[in-house]
Amino acid sequence: MEHDDAHRAFKDGLYGQFARIGKGLASPHRLEFLELLAQAERTVVSLAKETGLSLANASQHLQALREAGLVESRKAGLFVHYRLADPSVLELSQAIRVVAERRLVELDRLVREHFADRSDPEPVGVDDLLARIRAG
Repeated sequence: MEHDDAHRAFKDGLYGQFARIGKGLASPHRLEFLELLAQAERTVVSLAKETGLSLANASQHLQALREAGLVESRKAGLFVHYRLADPSVLELSQAIRVVAERRLVELDRLVREHFADRSDPEPVGVDDLLARIRAG
């Protein structure tokens, strides 16, 4: 019986640690942060601006991602820059997207409706597109 209790405690601890990752991912804003951080390091100000969140709210989401070990930070002058903790975080984010695309009918409907609303996309040349990307 004692062995069973020790084994159960081990499994509870193991899966509890795995659940920390799930808790870190359990927000649409945090998933968006991961996507943005996969592109480049960003400050909390930049993330808040790009996602329409307040600084306080963005900071709370970043704290949850840090606690889950999904992002790291470095201080540069007055600013703290955030980045993905390692390439496996990007792989996890991509895996979530793949599963969602395969398993969630609502996702397909949402994407179709979004792009159906765009009646006549604006033609953009390569040079103009690059200029827009650089401008943010």
